[in-house]
Amino acid sequence: MIRVNLVGASRKKSAKAGLKINLPSSVVPVLLLLIVLGTAAGGYWWYTSLNAEDVNLTAKKAQAEKQKADLDAVIKADQVYQTRKKALENRVKVIEGLAKSQVSPIIALDQLAEAINRTQYVWLSSLDQKDAVLNMTATGTSLNAIADFYSNLNATGYFKNVDLGAATADGNGNWAFTIRCEFSPPRLAPASPTSPAPAAGGN
Repeated sequence: MIRVNLVGASRKKSAKAGLKINLPSSVVPVLLLLIVLGTAAGGYWWYTSLNAEDVNLTAKKAQAEKQKADLDAVIKADQVYQTRKKALENRVKVIEGLAKSQVSPIIALDQLAEAINRTQYVWLSSLDQKDAVLNMTATGTSLNAIADFYSNLNATGYFKNVDLGAATADGNGNWAFTIRCEFSPPRLAPASPTSPAPAAGGN
């Protein structure tokens, strides 16, 4: 007959379950101190890291603000340059316009008188000049005389955009008409270099 000692097995289990680590009382304060020191060291390291990152970000911010200020100065200088450039361009346009609109009354009247002298039976009633534009009212004894005056104005080379208005007959058999043209002196061609004289003599 086999017997099992159950009392011995239960005692072993209870002995294992009741196992405890007993540390000397002098070690506990050291462990607590180490935990506190470790926590403090970790906190200091974390604070130092954040502080360094803050300093780095502050430096980058200052650099970005400086670059922005430099760019703003460049943009402002460019705007001033563009404003001055536009003002100078407008001034040049005004000067060019004045130069183009300068009309010598003596030359204009001289060329107009020449065109009238070449035309028979046409005379002017009024003449109005505004810049380079001439507006005239005239009278001719016939439509052919008016056509000749139109052709002679163009032939002078000093008038362009000649616009002949409608002619109306008056009670005396003459024709009143208007004519508008622009006085534009021809540009002088550049002087050609003097060609060398042929050598005298020869074989």
